[in-house]
Amino acid sequence: MLRLPRLALPSLLACAALLALPGCQPPPPAPASAAPLAAVSPLPADLAAALDTFRAEGPKGWAFTQSTTGSGRDRVERYDPSRRGPDRWTLLSEKGRAPTGAEQQRYRDTRPPFDAAANLAAQLNRASATLVARDGQSATYEFTLVPAGEHDTAAAHMRARFTRDTATGAFTRVELFNFEPFKAAPSLTIQEARTTLLYAPPSGGRPALPLETSLHVRGTRFWISSFSQDVTSKFSDQANMNAAATGAHSPSP
Repeated sequence: MLRLPRLALPSLLACAALLALPGCQPPPPAPASAAPLAAVSPLPADLAAALDTFRAEGPKGWAFTQSTTGSGRDRVERYDPSRRGPDRWTLLSEKGRAPTGAEQQRYRDTRPPFDAAANLAAQLNRASATLVARDGQSATYEFTLVPAGEHDTAAAHMRARFTRDTATGAFTRVELFNFEPFKAAPSLTIQEARTTLLYAPPSGGRPALPLETSLHVRGTRFWISSFSQDVTSKFSDQANMNAAATGAHSPSP
């Protein structure tokens, strides 16, 4: 199961603080915020069911190659859930160079022995749902967020948007973003924080699969030092290892 977006993020709400690392790249333009069209309460049964089964990491049992770039990162990794523990991960290249045996072992030593899911749907305040966009192909719903704990200072300043494909009922875009600046720590102010997840809709019997995850953060430290960071992970060569275990192999297109 893929991390989100293969960075050490225990919670999407922690992305702003964890991404406040050295790095300076021009930030992308922030998408315009659309005015809510209508409150959605109660949630339609099919939308609630889709949220109940949503996995930000993608379906269980799928192998993939992940290529991550930005803010000094240039890494290609392969994940194979049919293997055990840290051996599920293989470092294919780091900054364009294949790793040595010792580097591969050090890399695997940093991999967690077990995967942990990011239960983003549990962080949504479903009673706050509003429909913010709709066309013939999709509908986008916006939610406020439930604090992850008493020390969560970000949730009150964040929103989540889920775009659902009308034909398949699958989520094809998920965004977590701040709508106003906030202090992640006494000396750290976040001006912009956005996590975007893109998925290919189900097709040909396969489920929705992750395509790309991007993180953007911009802010100031100690009131005078500004920073920005942008990291993108792209996913390819996805294959259903559950099917492979029974003699079938289902690579993604």
